[in-house]
Amino acid sequence: MRLLDLEGLPHTPKITIRPLPLPRAGVPWQPGPPIARRLWIQKSRTGDPVTVVPSAPVTIEGSDIGEVYVRACAAANSDASRGTLIVHLDLPDDGGSRLPLPADYPLPDALGDDQRVEWLQDLVDWWQRDRSQLEHRIPYIHGARLRRYGGKIDQIKRIIDLLKTKESTRAVAVLVDPFRDFNPPPAKEEFASFCLVEFRRRARSDGITVVDAIAFYRAQEFARWWPVNIAELRLLQTEIGVACGFRPGRITTVAADARTIARSPTQVAMPIIDRLLDQAPEKLHLLADALARGLVRSDRQRAAVADLREALGELRSAANAVYSTDGISVAIEGLRALADYLAVGADAADADAASIVVKLRNLADHNEGYERSKREPEDFNRWSRGTLQRLADFEALTAGRIG
Repeated sequence: MRLLDLEGLPHTPKITIRPLPLPRAGVPWQPGPPIARRLWIQKSRTGDPVTVVPSAPVTIEGSDIGEVYVRACAAANSDASRGTLIVHLDLPDDGGSRLPLPADYPLPDALGDDQRVEWLQDLVDWWQRDRSQLEHRIPYIHGARLRRYGGKIDQIKRIIDLLKTKESTRAVAVLVDPFRDFNPPPAKEEFASFCLVEFRRRARSDGITVVDAIAFYRAQEFARWWPVNIAELRLLQTEIGVACGFRPGRITTVAADARTIARSPTQVAMPIIDRLLDQAPEKLHLLADALARGLVRSDRQRAAVADLREALGELRSAANAVYSTDGISVAIEGLRALADYLAVGADAADADAASIVVKLRNLADHNEGYERSKREPEDFNRWSRGTLQRLADFEALTAGRIG
């Protein structure tokens, strides 16, 4: 007999065939080794199967972001693992400037499905900022490199000026800066995985002109990072297209080292409590007021409290995750700002408020200690244990004040 086990339906079907012998009575049962085969094949634009050469780049293409995402993750975990993976997305022209998260995308634990669009939009907007109060920690924020390269060059404006005039292969923007990124010893270099992007003007058969994007990544994590990168590229396509009078077109990503290893949402998202410094600093003041008064008085404060809970959930998820060499981003500046606002806003005789200030600063110091460490497995384990204990203490102390 043969047991046929089908997995990965509908987009990445795989079959495992398990031989099941029928021995005579008294004879040991010795099933044969299973045979696993992928049932989906990549096709060319003509519909013909693509010949796969060992170690050659793997190409995934399609017009449905959910299907392409699942297949890209499957390829990054098998055929293309730690190799070159090219993903080509030719989306229907619906006029939308922002892309949805694929249905299978693993949202942070603290968020519900109804918050998918807002979470992605806030995250993409932050990565595309031209300035940030967090640049001393993340000196390769994509927007700063694209719009303020070397402190002064707006590469997106240059691309708009080029493509307005004519088709050009010179509409290229780079995010790696050798003067900044290659100065430390090679062992200590840290710079963006997103290295280069080219935008191309293309006239479709229906007479509409579109802007295509081709982006190169030295390494790319597909389970969590790829959809965020795609959303960034669509945002840039739309900005360039609006300025030139064109529509957003195709998106192609080229990853020299494809992976699916991220396990923590903070490997993608700079912690929300820190991003508030750039995107909504008033929420930190609302949070401090709620903690000082022990009362949530408005919908805006309620939203700020929800952001704090999300931030604590991010930290807990990161602390409970399995160690990864990719590292994690931990909350520091936002916690300190919240502590400072609470310290000046709370009643001097409020001992609990003073304790909350101490715990916020202690958690920020603990996170900064990990970020400055070598971030080896033992450093992570020590940080994880300390973080979980500090979170439990903080939540116990604040439960009666903000619920």
